[in-house]
Amino acid sequence: MTIQFRQLKYKLFPTFSPPPLYPGLLNRRTSQFQLQSLPISLPSFFPLHYSSLKHSHKARPQLCFPPSSIPRWVHDTFISYKQADTRNFVSHLHVALERNKIRTFIDCSLERGVEIAPTILEAIERSRSAIVVISQTFASSPWCLEELDKILECKEKKGQLVFLIFMDVDPREMREQSGPFKQIGQSKKGFGKANADKVRKWRDALRKAGNLTGWPLENRLEAEFIQSVVEKISRRLSGLGTNLLAFHPVGLDSQLQGLYSLLQLEVEDVRIVGISGTSGIGRTTLVQILYHQIANQFDRSCFLGNVKNISSHDGLVKMQKTLFGDIFSDGVSEFGDDVHGAIKFMRRKLHKKRVLLVFDDVEGLLEPLSNLIKAMNLGLGSRVILIPRHEETLIGLSGDIYKVRAMNDDQAIELFSWNAFQERYPKSDYEILSNCLTSVSKGLPLVLTVMGSFLNGKSVKEWQVAFDRLKEIPQGNGHEIMRIVIDGLEANERTIFLDIACFLHGYDKEEIIKSLSQCSIHANSGIEILAQKSLIYIDKNNKIWMHDLLQEMGRQIVIQECPTNPSKRSRIWCHEDALQVVRQHSGTDAIEGIKLDKVDVEDLIVNANSFKKMKKLRLFMMADHVPHCGLAGHLSKKLWKQFGRTQKLVSSRVGRRWWSKFPSSGLT
Repeated sequence: MTIQFRQLKYKLFPTFSPPPLYPGLLNRRTSQFQLQSLPISLPSFFPLHYSSLKHSHKARPQLCFPPSSIPRWVHDTFISYKQADTRNFVSHLHVALERNKIRTFIDCSLERGVEIAPTILEAIERSRSAIVVISQTFASSPWCLEELDKILECKEKKGQLVFLIFMDVDPREMREQSGPFKQIGQSKKGFGKANADKVRKWRDALRKAGNLTGWPLENRLEAEFIQSVVEKISRRLSGLGTNLLAFHPVGLDSQLQGLYSLLQLEVEDVRIVGISGTSGIGRTTLVQILYHQIANQFDRSCFLGNVKNISSHDGLVKMQKTLFGDIFSDGVSEFGDDVHGAIKFMRRKLHKKRVLLVFDDVEGLLEPLSNLIKAMNLGLGSRVILIPRHEETLIGLSGDIYKVRAMNDDQAIELFSWNAFQERYPKSDYEILSNCLTSVSKGLPLVLTVMGSFLNGKSVKEWQVAFDRLKEIPQGNGHEIMRIVIDGLEANERTIFLDIACFLHGYDKEEIIKSLSQCSIHANSGIEILAQKSLIYIDKNNKIWMHDLLQEMGRQIVIQECPTNPSKRSRIWCHEDALQVVRQHSGTDAIEGIKLDKVDVEDLIVNANSFKKMKKLRLFMMADHVPHCGLAGHLSKKLWKQFGRTQKLVSSRVGRRWWSKFPSSGLT
């Protein structure tokens, strides 16, 4: 939908050429494989003919980590620099990064010589990004040149982000090997002719780095410059850290370009763009990455995730408070629940402001969102992106709609391999099985990521067992494919997965660990395992999220425990079902967790005996309060005891005064 206001005399950012997010694909079909070498049976629906399937081993990168475990980033960034002339600058940069909760590895103690220490190599490999501070004497240090070469290798192999800072250095001199880059590695500990190959490698690394985009210090104040750099790095890293697929954004370059072109940022009007596509196809990932690339082109920006039920007054208030928190640093509390007052405030603050807004996971809310966007009076050049849970939500949108495409075969096998092996292509013993497994994914990144993470480190025999189960599943049924992963979880991890799916989605990680640990659940290690298997992800605010397909899958598993009777299920999250169980005194010893949204305390007092029947209850929730947890049976006894005591109160006001203390009482 395009809203024409007026034409301005200038245009901003008329062109866009985003840097490639990932190295290009290589041709894999160059050598013959015999199908008889592996004792597997192929499904009738498998589309490839293995007599002609070929793979290349020559161009493959070596594994940086053992295949027995998926490497997790230990550091957010690694700083490479020449100590002699950038020590003070880097120390201030380090403090600013840590202040913004960016975990930084900085080498301040190791003696720098010709050979780079294994500790440094490992730190580079385990970092999500690297910051290279290029100074006048950078090229004279063999150590710095070795670090740069290793960083560029990780960029190629692992998609590591690289940020360059130029201090009194012209990138053109790096490319041309002139000026301070004419003499390579010629420090006091430099190399002679015997090391010509190494010097040649360093020169190549400098040329590659010189072609990358960086930030020149020039004549800017260091404090302002560092603050600007840290903000940009934080945006890039937060965009990667909040999504399942962000570490391996395979096949997104062309889609990013297509979506960017559709936004037409050079046109000075207000536009609303909808994003369509099958759930699990990577819509949120695509928009997140683009958002963090272009947000700095707007005066204000906000990525609002998990937008639901905002058509109600309470929903609108909650959403607007979130918008205020992200867009403004003040004005949140002064309006309380006054929706109209808040909108007037936004109209005044956003007047003539160029704003970027993303609403993710909207559900049938096109009309109220459109009305809200119009009421906010966004400035010319503003863009609004809507990502619906179901495509039907976009029916009636008169503006542009971008349809996200599924992955092709090459992209699918690459994404699967990154998660299963941490390299671009499958290991030789797993090639045929990898192609079989990816063929049933329908090109859905979520399925490829979860299945690849699940199979990481498993033997060929275990892969064969998983494939045998897949053959029984109708092609393209993502729910059933991921059911294999969930069924393969240990009891502790399965319990945590279902608790998050049913109750704790969007809660703070530390709150979840503290609550579940009171139930004798090993929450800390369990959450780590679920994250490694890509079944959950933790955002920059330390909140735990789960893809809506996985959440739906977890809830379906619980519903199938007893489809017709909620009281015989292990978890009851639907308010109507929970209220019915409480009022009808139909609680059973099957119930481990129950949630009530809004309920009069008198209901709980009068029906206290229902809790007495829930002998395995360990988790009780009221609306959005911190969950109350305890050992199985202990919590139900305490709840029954508290409510039972209150049953005889003559005045319900007394009960309400008691209940007002309940949310913080810590019933354990």
